[in-house]
Amino acid sequence: MKQFNHKYRQAGYTALEILVVLMIMSLFSTFAILSYSSYRKQARLKSAAQSVESVLATARTLAINQNAYFQVCIDITNRQFWIDELDRRGRIIKPKVTGVKWLPEDVLFSEVRKNGFSYYSGIVPICFHPSSSAEYASIYIIGENADGSQSENYFTVRVYPSTGLTHIFGNQRK
Repeated sequence: MKQFNHKYRQAGYTALEILVVLMIMSLFSTFAILSYSSYRKQARLKSAAQSVESVLATARTLAINQNAYFQVCIDITNRQFWIDELDRRGRIIKPKVTGVKWLPEDVLFSEVRKNGFSYYSGIVPICFHPSSSAEYASIYIIGENADGSQSENYFTVRVYPSTGLTHIFGNQRK
C-alpha cells in the first residue's frame, strides 16, 4: 500500500471558493448593468435635447438668412416637433419645412414655458424673427418613467429672446 505524501497535494479549488468568486462576479455584473441602464437613459435624454436644440437653431438660421419668420412647433402630446414658415402676420405659408422630428422612445416633453405661460399638452409654437430675436421659451424633456419631482431627471432647452440663441441645461429643470 502506498503512503500518501502531503508534500505533493493536488492543486484545485474548493466548492466554497468557486461559489464566493461567482457571487462577487454576479455583484459586479449587477452594478455594471444598472450603471449602463442609467447611462442609456441619460444618453437618450441628451440626444433628444440636442435634436430639439438643433431644430431651434435651424429655425433661427432660416429666419435670418431668408429674412422671414419661422416657428418651431412643439407637439407635447405626440412627442414631435417641426418648423413652419410664416408670413408677416404670423400665418403659416409653408408647413413642416424640415419635416417632423420625433423624440426617442420613452422620452417626453413634460412642459413648455413660453413668455411666462406653461403648457403641458397640445402644440406650442416658438417664433423666430428675421432680426434674430425669438420668443422666450424653456422646453423640459424627461424620461417616460422618471420621477418628475427630481430636477436631475430633466434636460432643459432654453431659447433666449434677444438673440434667439439656445442652450441646453443637463440634469436640471431650470
